[in-house]
Amino acid sequence: MQQTAVHGKQAKPYSLLGPVEPSLFERLVPKATVWHKSAAVVAGVLLVALLAQIRFFLPDNPVPITLQGFGVLMLGGVLGWRMGLASAAAYYLVGTAGLPVLANGGAGWEYAIQGVTGGYLLGFILSAGVIGYLSQRGWNRGRSLWPMLIGSLIIYIPALIWLSVFDLPWPAEGELFSAALYPFIPGDVLKLMAAAAVTGGMWRLVDRRR
Repeated sequence: MQQTAVHGKQAKPYSLLGPVEPSLFERLVPKATVWHKSAAVVAGVLLVALLAQIRFFLPDNPVPITLQGFGVLMLGGVLGWRMGLASAAAYYLVGTAGLPVLANGGAGWEYAIQGVTGGYLLGFILSAGVIGYLSQRGWNRGRSLWPMLIGSLIIYIPALIWLSVFDLPWPAEGELFSAALYPFIPGDVLKLMAAAAVTGGMWRLVDRRR
């Protein structure tokens, strides 16, 4: 299967198997050293941590709606699967270790591992990796919306499994989807559309420079 032309040029083929092209970050910083990449991973952690503090709660719902999901989508879309995965995992680990980087300044083992948000946090790691993987295999530029959509859906998989397996005080029996899924969909749609627009615009800038 082949990509269509982008900006009048024949685009590279896309595949789900072998590597096709560098990440958006590597296009933006073509001579990036390991220090540049390490700094980008740390910057990704800081970005998600800052966005996690922009939050509000729905009535009777302990899981806040935040902008950290937008940050996680950007990790995969910009950094690619390796660096995006590393940045999302580092965010999870530093939060678990006790730094107040999680939503509402949350931190520690009890919040990240034993709390109701634990599955969502694990979903962030999977999401960043999958988005980066797809983005580096042709699902970028005009196709940026699709990896963002898939990545957003992936966040819910470990979240719902987590809440259904562990004996947690929330959600109430029979309210798994109505409490832990449906209320977050409208906001997540807006976040994935914004992430797709931003990364797509950044790709256009890269293409114009070439």
